[in-house]
Amino acid sequence: MDDHLLFREGLRAMLSSVPDLKIVAEASNAQEALPAVRATQPEVVILDVMLPGVSGIGIARELLRDDPNRRVLALSMVTDEAHVADALQAGVLGYACKLQSAAEVMDAIRTVARGETYLAPQVSGFVVSDVRRLRAAGSGRSPLAPLTAREREIFELCVQGNPTAQIAQQLSISPRTVETHRGRILRKLNAHSAVDLVRLAAQWGLLAQ
Repeated sequence: MDDHLLFREGLRAMLSSVPDLKIVAEASNAQEALPAVRATQPEVVILDVMLPGVSGIGIARELLRDDPNRRVLALSMVTDEAHVADALQAGVLGYACKLQSAAEVMDAIRTVARGETYLAPQVSGFVVSDVRRLRAAGSGRSPLAPLTAREREIFELCVQGNPTAQIAQQLSISPRTVETHRGRILRKLNAHSAVDLVRLAAQWGLLAQ
C-alpha cells in the first residue's frame, strides 16, 4: 500500500510481468489498508513507511496484532536508522528501498514470502547487525532504542574510532554538538567513556559487520 498512485501503478505493472507474484489488493491509507488486508489475507503485505495519517509502521503494528505471523515488507524512500529500527521493532520482516532496482524489490518480496529477513543494501551496517542479534536472541527491543537517529549515527562513528573533529565534519555539525550528543549517549547507555561504548557494541554483537 502506497499513497502515490503512480508508484502503485508501476509496482503493479512490474509484478504482473512475473508469474509467481500477484497483487490481490491495493490501498492508499490506513482506512483502506486494514480492511483490504483482512479481506484478502495476502502472503506478503507491502507497506510504504511514510503514509498520510497513520504511518506504515503504525499499520504494521495493527496488522501484526491481528496476526503475529503475517509477513510484512516495508518499502520506502527513507532508510535512516530510526525509521528502519522502528519498522523492524514493530515486527516487519523486511525493509526495501524505492531506489532499488525492480529485480531487487522482487527479491525482497520473495525473501519475505519465505519468512526470511530482508534488508536493503542502503541500511546501516549497525542496523543489520542489531537486527541479526535480536532475531538470534528472540528479543524484540534493541539496546540502541533509547537513542535518537542522530545519537545512533554518532554512536556508530564513535565505536568505529572516529575523533570528534572527523565526526563533526562528516555530519556537518560543530565539535561541541558532537560532544553534547556523546554525553547524552553515555548517560542513556549507562557508559562512562568511548571505550565503554566499544565494549557495549562488542557485547551486543554490533561490531560483526
